[in-house]
Amino acid sequence: MSTAHPKRRPRHLRRWGAVYILTALWAISSVLFGLAETATQTNEAMQHGQGFQWSEFWPTYWSGYFENLQSEWAQLVFQAVLLLGAKHWLFQVDAEDLERIESKVDILIEQHSNKRT
Repeated sequence: MSTAHPKRRPRHLRRWGAVYILTALWAISSVLFGLAETATQTNEAMQHGQGFQWSEFWPTYWSGYFENLQSEWAQLVFQAVLLLGAKHWLFQVDAEDLERIESKVDILIEQHSNKRT
């Protein structure tokens, strides 16, 4: 009878897998944003009877890209501040329960040590 161990993911992937996934999603979204911006620039140029020009594409691309990035960072910072602020309020009951349990354990230890002496 074989006692083969199930395949385990390497430690590196377990630790950094989420980073790789988020980086891939960021890269894919950046490429898709670039493709959408290229289509928009091409359509606008055609409406004005002109051809697509990279010199007009890049300022518009970077402007839109950093505008979206700034919005995402603002949301992330807001969520972090909100969660850190709420952490103390949400887990205050847990902290009080732990303090109550610790005080009871301290009493039991003291009673037990008094019985020995």
